[in-house]
Amino acid sequence: MKVKLKKIALLIEILGGLGILISLVFVGIQLKENTVATRSATATATIDTMTNWYVTMGSNAEASSSFYRFLANPESMTKEERIQHIYSFHALFLTFQNSFYLSLEGTLDERIPKSLNQVVYGVKDQPGFKLYWNARKSIFFEEYRDYIDNLLSSTDIVSDGVYKKISD
Repeated sequence: MKVKLKKIALLIEILGGLGILISLVFVGIQLKENTVATRSATATATIDTMTNWYVTMGSNAEASSSFYRFLANPESMTKEERIQHIYSFHALFLTFQNSFYLSLEGTLDERIPKSLNQVVYGVKDQPGFKLYWNARKSIFFEEYRDYIDNLLSSTDIVSDGVYKKISD
């Protein structure tokens, strides 16, 4: 009887160990799936924010025209109009900064902030962007400021040239 109890106890220990092993494998699979879901949700939220900004600007002729005028010649605008575009740029760049940090920590695919760099390249030489960046850059985290300043000193150009013909 004692030998039988020992065998049963050993069998129960083995089954318990297998149960724990199976549970750990299941938790590992769930963790991997959760990581993928988190990365997808983060990428979607970033792209949604950008899309909403562009849709707002692009679907309103007055907003688009005013934004272009701000980029080309912010001094031709009233103080209130300038601050409106500075706030608009700031909302956009807060999203950029967030994507920069999420990319550094591995939550967001690094290709997303790299694609956002094209926006910076497209406007970096425009007077309105220079006004914005000089007025608001101190609000950003130091690493992100340095990152943008490096982009601004870059010789890279945006391929589509959407902002090249901006003039008064």
